[in-house]
Amino acid sequence: IGIVGAGPMGASLAAIVGQVVPVVVVCRSPERAADLFRRGVRCSGLIQAAANPIVVRSIHDLAVVGGVSVVFVATKTTAIPEVAAELRPVLDRVGDQPGAPFVVSYQNGIEPGRQLMAMLADLRVLRMVINVGVRARADDGEMEFTLNHPPHVIGCLEQAHVPVCRRIADLLTRAGLHTEYRPDIERSVWAKGVINAATNPVAALVNTAVGEVLSSPSRLIVQRLLTEGMQVAQAEGLDLGPDFIEHAWQVLEEAGFHVPSMVEDIRAGRESEVGQLNRQVIDHARRLGVPTPTHEVIDALIETFDWRTYASGNGHASLPQPGSRGA
Repeated sequence: IGIVGAGPMGASLAAIVGQVVPVVVVCRSPERAADLFRRGVRCSGLIQAAANPIVVRSIHDLAVVGGVSVVFVATKTTAIPEVAAELRPVLDRVGDQPGAPFVVSYQNGIEPGRQLMAMLADLRVLRMVINVGVRARADDGEMEFTLNHPPHVIGCLEQAHVPVCRRIADLLTRAGLHTEYRPDIERSVWAKGVINAATNPVAALVNTAVGEVLSSPSRLIVQRLLTEGMQVAQAEGLDLGPDFIEHAWQVLEEAGFHVPSMVEDIRAGRESEVGQLNRQVIDHARRLGVPTPTHEVIDALIETFDWRTYASGNGHASLPQPGSRGA
């Protein structure tokens, strides 16, 4: 198994799946790579696991190592274009040969799976929806699971890839991450995307964990974001179910101590993933003529943080103008 990204999501996946199969982690940071090589990866909290993955410095090295049958992309969604540009030549070398690796989008948001498929020009992109919360402990770098709401799900757009999805689900379940194949993966993608878009940016704006958001006046904002997101999904022809809102509150209550990654991004002055969450809900809504005023306000506020990140020189692109849809 290859894993692109050595942050909390990628590292924790390496610890879990590394218990049952060999794992290669792509890690660009020399310091982080050295730490992984020296100590391996350990997980505590709601999921406990440990492994010592092979560590390489570039996606190109996945081809050098050889034998990789599945590549999980576990980076931030903002890195998708860069990852795809480096991964495509690796995939092109093997083309449609037997044993050519599949790619799994192991990321938040509504569109990352389709974006990877388009940028790689490859239909062998599978989509996972992971209901976990992971943070790196400051004292020892151990990955701590603060949220685990199984079953996690995997799916595909090509019927011919269903057996591969089932094999990956079985592998992950055997490793301790209960995963199921879902034929209606788009529904699961939207359900989680709507919940994340309703919670993560609000937590980031008030700088706190999910539980405090739900206990504060901000809960009303989350309610409105959930409702708008559900209406956009329905307009897309995806019925999230009559109990979706109730289910969303249940998931969020269980995530009380979880601090979303967007909170950490804002605290650290990094670019957020609002483009994969609220902004994509807004884009779909505009095409469908569905009003999403709360999402637009929240998106504009988070984009202001992103604008400051670019202005300070920490962004990865040229400085966008305030209010720009490309910010």
